[in-house]
Amino acid sequence: MKKDILSLLVCPRCQQKLALVGADKLHCNNCGYEASMLNGKPIFTDVPATIQPWEKVERGPDKGTTWRRSNWRFLNDEVKTLAPEALILDVGAGHGDFADIFEEKNYYSLDIVPYAEVDLVCDLGQTIPFKTGTFDAVVLMNVLEHVYENRGLVQNIGKILKPGGKLIITVPFLLKVHQAPFDFSRYTPYYLSQLAQEAGFNVEKLNGYYDTLYLLNESLGNLWLYSIGSRPAVQRFLAKGLVFIIQRLINGLGKLSEKGAIRPVSAEKNPAPVGYLVVLEKKA
Repeated sequence: MKKDILSLLVCPRCQQKLALVGADKLHCNNCGYEASMLNGKPIFTDVPATIQPWEKVERGPDKGTTWRRSNWRFLNDEVKTLAPEALILDVGAGHGDFADIFEEKNYYSLDIVPYAEVDLVCDLGQTIPFKTGTFDAVVLMNVLEHVYENRGLVQNIGKILKPGGKLIITVPFLLKVHQAPFDFSRYTPYYLSQLAQEAGFNVEKLNGYYDTLYLLNESLGNLWLYSIGSRPAVQRFLAKGLVFIIQRLINGLGKLSEKGAIRPVSAEKNPAPVGYLVVLEKKA
């Protein structure tokens, strides 16, 4: 049976138990630290004043871009390898895009925004409200690029994972800026490997999602949206006609070429993946 989230929490200052006071406060009897409660959710850090909550988008194994669908397959396969009793934390869970994968699992979700779907609100890069070695697995699905102090976050995740625990990451590489202004980085496999080493992890898997047709279609969409509209009418008409023809050619090419695939970076000559799919293991 899944434990109540409150049973996993400790004081971020002194690591002692927190007591629930009424319905709107958590209190540490040891050092006096207090955290508020909002609609039953513990709130450990303030929501950034400049952030705008995102609307819920329906997600699933066959929904969204090919990159999103590759994320779903990858995470689903990794979760299947975890023990039934494993404690799993989804960091930056938002509206629970991947929550269906964790049905019947000991799954907890965290975000810096109090979305209805999350269990607690916390910037884990700043505050750690869990005991050392609490979780068997932590998930960062398309989150790391939105974290400015990414090294601190990964190091703190290492603290709350058990020895041998897994950190599962997907992060885009050749993908447009999104969720502006909170889109800070694109990572190479060399950076990801160095980040893991510094935080006390071994790299168990370092895969890329390779889909050249996806990248072609993205570029063609950018051409349509940003490079044609300002041209004179005749040029605009001709350009749109050419784009229409090129799109049909790309669709035909898609039937003859390899589909998008997840492959180890070490075995792939193409240095241009859509993104990376990574599993790190905390060193014993």
